[in-house]
Amino acid sequence: MALMQPQRVEFLDPRRLGQNGSFPALGPVRADAFTHDDVLALKQAQSRPIHVVFPVKDAGEAANLDHLLTLLDPLARPLLDGGWIAFGGEDPGPLLELTRRFRWLRLFQAHEFPPPDQMGQVWGKGAVMRALLYHLIHNEKIVDPRTIIQFFDADIKPSNFNLTWFLGPVGTVLWFHAVEAAKIVYFRPRGGRLNTFLRSLLAILPHEGMQRLQKLIYLLSGEMAATLKFWSSMPIKTGYGIEILLLLSLALDKVHLHPDKSDLEQVAQVFVGTMDHRHAPLHSTPEQPGLDRMAGNVFYTVFETLEQAGIISWAGKKSILRQLVLPTPGTETGWNPEWLEVPVGETTLSPLKELPEIAAALRGE
Repeated sequence: MALMQPQRVEFLDPRRLGQNGSFPALGPVRADAFTHDDVLALKQAQSRPIHVVFPVKDAGEAANLDHLLTLLDPLARPLLDGGWIAFGGEDPGPLLELTRRFRWLRLFQAHEFPPPDQMGQVWGKGAVMRALLYHLIHNEKIVDPRTIIQFFDADIKPSNFNLTWFLGPVGTVLWFHAVEAAKIVYFRPRGGRLNTFLRSLLAILPHEGMQRLQKLIYLLSGEMAATLKFWSSMPIKTGYGIEILLLLSLALDKVHLHPDKSDLEQVAQVFVGTMDHRHAPLHSTPEQPGLDRMAGNVFYTVFETLEQAGIISWAGKKSILRQLVLPTPGTETGWNPEWLEVPVGETTLSPLKELPEIAAALRGE
């Protein structure tokens, strides 16, 4: 069968559509659609707080994060009301120095301020993000549902990063009254191995919501700007499954962001061109999880979510082992392969707004 001719992506023109214009599901916007002056004028006119957050798993990210923060620093005042390192480790080490160099930046150590329903949880990326959001609402008293919070992965290569990564998504959420979230999308120099496999799976799932997700230029990007209303309404996986759970929840209209619109009609994709970050090793080792474990958690989340939604079912269903069994070269030389058992499957954390203290705070009580 011959390949079909490619179709050009038509980017939306914000000024032509207007701020109250109807917004297509996952409408694409160029990252350079908004200048610094545009975003500043919109922020001031709407009096909306803006925060940026970098989830960080260990202090080894400090050097790379330093470069990213240096690039963002010119925007800090007056555009940013707060910047955060959401840290999931025990010893922040050189991350503390970053907060001294960048006065608008604060360090949040998740294990010191766990939400009550996250006590004893593993501090993966999603768990740390949710703990920071809980802290902002419950302790920092940031309760305006229009507050914009943008998450950035800390391992973006600085050569690919620039100010449009902030201005494009934040400007999109500020401009379009119908948009609650703007997801950064891009091309990867090596294609994005896990994204490629996931796109193939979506192509054969006979469900309208799954098919709509194929409009995304890149599926598993971790960079997104969204309102506090959005972030407090989303279920969150504790680790690698967070991005796909967000997308599936939106595609299945499980979030109910607005009663008269599908969830995906309130999400934009903002194209930043070409991007890369450090690649996870293909294979896990006892010391370091690899792409195999990441893929296991992503696909587990896909099938778990679709099963819970009644879209798929298993005949003769049995309990799932929830582990990958991987052949490894072993610790000895010669013909001595060993099996490595890698756990998969992550806890799903409920939307923050379902916690009584957070619901009360968001109501202004």
